[in-house]
Amino acid sequence: MARLILVFGTQGAGKTTVLSGISSAKVVNVGNEMLKIFSKAFGITNRDQIREKALTNYAYMVKVRNYILKKAGAMPGNVIVDTHATVKKGDAYELGLSFKDLDALKGKTAAIVYIDASDKDVFARRDKDSGSRKRERDTPAELQRHRNINLVLTSFFSLYLEVPIYIIENADGSLKESQKRVEEIIKEVK
Repeated sequence: MARLILVFGTQGAGKTTVLSGISSAKVVNVGNEMLKIFSKAFGITNRDQIREKALTNYAYMVKVRNYILKKAGAMPGNVIVDTHATVKKGDAYELGLSFKDLDALKGKTAAIVYIDASDKDVFARRDKDSGSRKRERDTPAELQRHRNINLVLTSFFSLYLEVPIYIIENADGSLKESQKRVEEIIKEVK
């Protein structure tokens, strides 16, 4: 049975980049796994298109996500689940985990890590990714609102799963330190 660590973050904080350097756990990127399934079902070719399809096929998206989380929970050893507390589409915020998902994760999850960065770093990284990702252009107020919603839901998920939350500030130039902190958390939590 897996020992899961859920990792959420502000979009553009460098969550997936931080996790790319982790060696003491298998990383399951929920968005990438969903893309494999959604591409077969709907012909989607990139992760950003999942947001569009999920809003019109929400029940299917929940079913797919739950399947991926159950699969991650059945893996042996330390498993990091790279996902989102919420996904923003226009003025809608889609929850990253349902009660069904939380029930599948309960008892298998050891901690939640939230990776964040300053507004300046987030906007710079989103601009850098603009060729490969199709993200909305948020104002600083919209970014803060999304961050606040993420942190409220992360707190709720922590309460429901009865696990601690660790917050990592992934400042520009501190990638190795952020990766080291994730490795330390993997060793710390029981």
